[in-house]
Amino acid sequence: MITTTDSPPAGRRFDQDCREAVLRLRGSLLNLYHAVGADSAKPQEVSRRFKLGKNLTWKVARIIQAEDALTAVPLIPGVGGLEILLSAMGDAGAPPELVEQVREASRAFDSMIEIHVGDRATLELILDSMGSSEEKPMSMSRKLAYRGNSGIWGIQADVRVTTFFVSPNRTNADKLDIGMVGGFTGMRRLRPVERWPIFRLTTHGVDHSAAEGGASPRDAEVGRVPIDPDASGDPWLIESMCSGAMPEVAVTRTGGALLYEIGDGPIGRLGEFSCFFGFLDRASVVRYRDEHNTMGEFFSSVSMPAKTLLLDAIVHRDVAEAMLPEVSVLGHAGTGVLSMDRALPIPLPEQMTNLGTATMVKTPLVPDYDRLVDTVMTRAGWDARDFVCLRLVMPYPPMPATVALRYPLPERQ
Repeated sequence: MITTTDSPPAGRRFDQDCREAVLRLRGSLLNLYHAVGADSAKPQEVSRRFKLGKNLTWKVARIIQAEDALTAVPLIPGVGGLEILLSAMGDAGAPPELVEQVREASRAFDSMIEIHVGDRATLELILDSMGSSEEKPMSMSRKLAYRGNSGIWGIQADVRVTTFFVSPNRTNADKLDIGMVGGFTGMRRLRPVERWPIFRLTTHGVDHSAAEGGASPRDAEVGRVPIDPDASGDPWLIESMCSGAMPEVAVTRTGGALLYEIGDGPIGRLGEFSCFFGFLDRASVVRYRDEHNTMGEFFSSVSMPAKTLLLDAIVHRDVAEAMLPEVSVLGHAGTGVLSMDRALPIPLPEQMTNLGTATMVKTPLVPDYDRLVDTVMTRAGWDARDFVCLRLVMPYPPMPATVALRYPLPERQ
């Protein structure tokens, strides 16, 4: 008889107990299969021979063959499914003691669940968070969070796009030219949303007296070049890439930044739109290490529920130090305002992929994305053949969070 206690014995760990419970069940199933001559490597044959559902025999086969016991947890049948298997094996001549061995192992597994986590749904959530499920770490949790956040905040997007461009400055070897494009595709409201922030432009070199004297803060910016200089509205808006029911955009200064917020509009598909902002910044970033700068850093904020994050770093071949950036996701948990050094790391199973030359950036995620990159290249006077594209695609990126790319700055030779 398996007894259940209110808490696990002192010194016992969840992952240890879970593995032992799964391995016990796995071993008992393997003994049962051997006793009746069933081949776990051929679940379809087992299904036909014992008149069992293919889904059930496939799950049992995966449990028996699993290299890591924790990855088998979501496959373990419930009591009803297991009894169907045991009844069929018993009718085929399996020894009663081996049938009972499987039942005891199943009860031990359920007892482990009750002791450590309470129920199967919580168990699967824990394994997903630990990266111990068959899927990539947190894939289930991130998808659930996307759906929940969409309902909570009343807004969602198909793709969050961030593209960084890095190139040596032509006249100052100690500096880099930087380009940045940010945007969303398929943005839609699920309920009336009065305002939602979509873009935050950190400012520098601003003549605040001119701004306070009545001129738009954007008129006072120096050092940055708009990508779409012929835009009829805001200079940082890339109008040629905006589409759909584009709403009014309110721009306000908050401290040292310009905050762009969309206004209200139709709910659902009738109000769907895509929008992009961006800029070029000449000789704005140091290339080499000094007493104040040791790391090159680029950040993409995820501030809206999105199905996918597309993050590209398009790097000039001469900036070899930026070709292998460290990628991390930093969550903004806790109370009050957290600085980046107090943010909490979130597991990231996805990694950046080197696509080769930046002429090969086309993606089904974003219509005309190659045209967008070409627009930036043309505006900057760059040749895409001199650049390499490093790409990160993340399904259901967590929010609110920041994706950070970092690389060590080299010493000046």
